[in-house]
Amino acid sequence: MISSSQTLKPPQRPVPLHKATLPGTEFVDSSGDVWQPAGHNGRGELVLACPSPQEQRDAGEGASYPWTLREVQRSFGPLIARSAVA
Repeated sequence: MISSSQTLKPPQRPVPLHKATLPGTEFVDSSGDVWQPAGHNGRGELVLACPSPQEQRDAGEGASYPWTLREVQRSFGPLIARSAVA
């Protein structure tokens, strides 16, 4: 029996390293565009956003497509990760 002073915490799911980016991590694609972490999708995959593409025609209008790290790598790679953490 669990008393009121004891609470069950939900189990924590480990996050693979490629999904847990360091603070300030950005990804630079093959054309020099900078992609920034923008959360995770329902499957737990890292979602990236490119807020300022070099080509204005790439900016588009409306809501952004939720590009996963894997999709960005496949479509615009190779990606180079860079972080402010030394």
